[in-house]
Amino acid sequence: MNRIIKCLVFPLLFASCVQSKGDIAVVSGKWERGAINTIRLYKVVSGNLEEVASSALTADSMFYFACKPEPEGFYFIGVNPQSSHRYAMYLKGGDRVNLTVTADSYRLNGNNSPENKELEKWHDFIQPVEWKAVYFQKTQSTYRDFFPQLDEKLAALATYPPSRTGNKTFNRKFETYKQIDFPFLALAYMFAPRGAHPKAEDFSDYYRNMELSDFVQTTALMDYPGGLNLIDRMIYVKGMTTGTLTGDPTKVILENMDAMIANDTLKGELVMKFATSRRTYPGLLDYQDLYGKYLITEKQQNQFKNMLTALSDVKDNAPAVDFRFGDINGKPVALSDFKGKVVYIDVWATWCGPCIKEIPYLKQLEDEYRNHPDVVFLSVSTDAQKDYEKWKKFVADQKLQGVQLFAGDKASQGIMAPYKISSIPRFILIGKNGNVVSMDAPRPSSAEIRPALKALLK
Repeated sequence: MNRIIKCLVFPLLFASCVQSKGDIAVVSGKWERGAINTIRLYKVVSGNLEEVASSALTADSMFYFACKPEPEGFYFIGVNPQSSHRYAMYLKGGDRVNLTVTADSYRLNGNNSPENKELEKWHDFIQPVEWKAVYFQKTQSTYRDFFPQLDEKLAALATYPPSRTGNKTFNRKFETYKQIDFPFLALAYMFAPRGAHPKAEDFSDYYRNMELSDFVQTTALMDYPGGLNLIDRMIYVKGMTTGTLTGDPTKVILENMDAMIANDTLKGELVMKFATSRRTYPGLLDYQDLYGKYLITEKQQNQFKNMLTALSDVKDNAPAVDFRFGDINGKPVALSDFKGKVVYIDVWATWCGPCIKEIPYLKQLEDEYRNHPDVVFLSVSTDAQKDYEKWKKFVADQKLQGVQLFAGDKASQGIMAPYKISSIPRFILIGKNGNVVSMDAPRPSSAEIRPALKALLK
């Protein structure tokens, strides 16, 4: 298992043998909030909660986790990663954390680590704000009572003592945690259903004085669950305070990325976050053309490739995935330009011997259908970008017919991935309705291709 944290969930009767290992942290307790069956332990990965382990509740609502925290840091227990109902803890090897989650809060039981005592103290301090911001269904709060309370907490925050646990790593991380937690909850309040909503002049000065630059110099937001949401929420609320809110904050960020976001890794994470709004393969490719330059880490690039793959599940009888590449004159030509016609696609390259062997057969087929208005022969070269001139010369020397397109560096995601092409030549047949007739159509040298074309052109 190649997870950062190796976690096990043991029956309580094995607790003593687990606790004998100094690198193991044990989390146990009682869940008194709601009738549920399972509690989950999460780590934070790029601002998202990623499940480490789960524990079924016993008949008396007890749970138990035994984990090896690598590295030490903040973890959360809750019911699901989307829920705001979660509780933070700090784990390092050898820690023993025991808590009871009540109907509206939590409390530590017995002897717990100094780090988690600090977290409990912070939770008690911020809980009135969190209660109204997160558990809004149980309150009747509006901005009229929330803003004064927020200002009171802000004044008290000025004298809130720094952590002195003896764990320098925790002390440093906890200061950053508090600096994110307070504004995150203040902004979360503004996005929950309320019976009354503030006008620009009603806002607390706290919202007016928020500065995005305070949060985008480092990747600290990625260590807080949902932390990236702070950015677009802040832009939205700042616009409300000034009465200048226009347009979608997502669009504002994407179009002003370099000016607004200082940290390069954070830019890539925001691009990944907003990419989830793209629902089609062509739409995601367009998005990549515009913002792919910000995906600078290998993880970001791989995640984006996985998103493309997930949207590229093309199969026979399904709508064809559109693509657009330059022709021999550099003019963009799209597959969708030929809707209403039968399209026979040849995916090839100048270095591919089997591809070259099909060319005489393809020319013969093109000659036979030269005067037919409803069929298009479309060849897409997957040669490397550096071989562009070589491709142009090959097309001219061989007097290739039909529509000749050059995919170059866009070949992998533009046509190879969506059509699941792992080797060439590959021939694809598209019907007049724009649907895929065959993902792996007969080659020009095959006796099957003419009957297939004839049937489609009836």
